Amino acid sequence: MHRFIKKLATIAVATLIAMPAVAATTSFDFRNGGLLGNGNYDGNYAATVNDLTVSVTAGRYRAPDGAPNDTIIDADCSDGGCGYFGDRYVRQVNAGIGIAGRFDGSSIDGNYGNDLITFAFDRVIDFSRVVFTGVDWNDRFDVFVDGALVQEEIRIAGNNPFNLASLAISSGQSISFGADGRFDNFRIGAIQVSSVPLPAGALLLLSGLFGLGVMRRRGATA
Repeated sequence: MHRFIKKLATIAVATLIAMPAVAATTSFDFRNGGLLGNGNYDGNYAATVNDLTVSVTAGRYRAPDGAPNDTIIDADCSDGGCGYFGDRYVRQVNAGIGIAGRFDGSSIDGNYGNDLITFAFDRVIDFSRVVFTGVDWNDRFDVFVDGALVQEEIRIAGNNPFNLASLAISSGQSISFGADGRFDNFRIGAIQVSSVPLPAGALLLLSGLFGLGVMRRRGATA
C-alpha cells in the first residue's frame, strides 16, 4: 500500500511539474520587433516569451459568399506551394506584423487572395486578447482556432483590443486571423495569451494522497 501511494505521489508531482503555471499571462508585442526570422519568402518566424514559443506563418483561405463556410487553403505559403501569385510571407514593421506577397502590400488584406496569419504555440493555451494596428473604420477580420472557423466578419473599430476570451472557442494550440474583403487591411500589433489552468483531476489526486498520508500516520500512532 505504501509503495502504491508513493507511486501515485510521484505521478502527481510529475504532472504538476509538466504543467505550466496556473493562469500565467504572456504578452507578445510585435510593434517594435519581437519576431526572429528571415525575410523574403521564408516562413521561419518565431518568438519566445516566458518559456512559451509561438511560430508565425503567412497563408491564405477561401471565403465564398454565405456564412459560416470559410476554410483554410494553406496556413503556410512560404514553401512555394501556393503558386506564383499565392505565395506569401510574414512581414514585420514597427507598427506590427502583416503579410506581403509578390504583388501585395505588407498588411493583412483581401487583395490578390485572402491573407491569413497563423500563430502556432508550442502547447495548448487560452487566448486572451489581440491588438490590431493600421485599422480603418470599416476593417473586419475572420478568426480560426486550430484550423476551424470560429467567427467571421468581426468589426475591429470599437473592438480594439479585441477580447479573444469572448469567442465560442477561446483555447487551443493555434489561432489564425484573416481578411477577405477588398478594403479590409490591418496588422497584428500584439497578442496576449494565458496558460491553461491545472486540471482539477491533478489537484484532486494530490488532495487524496495528502488525505491518505494523514490517515496512515494517524493509524501508525494509534
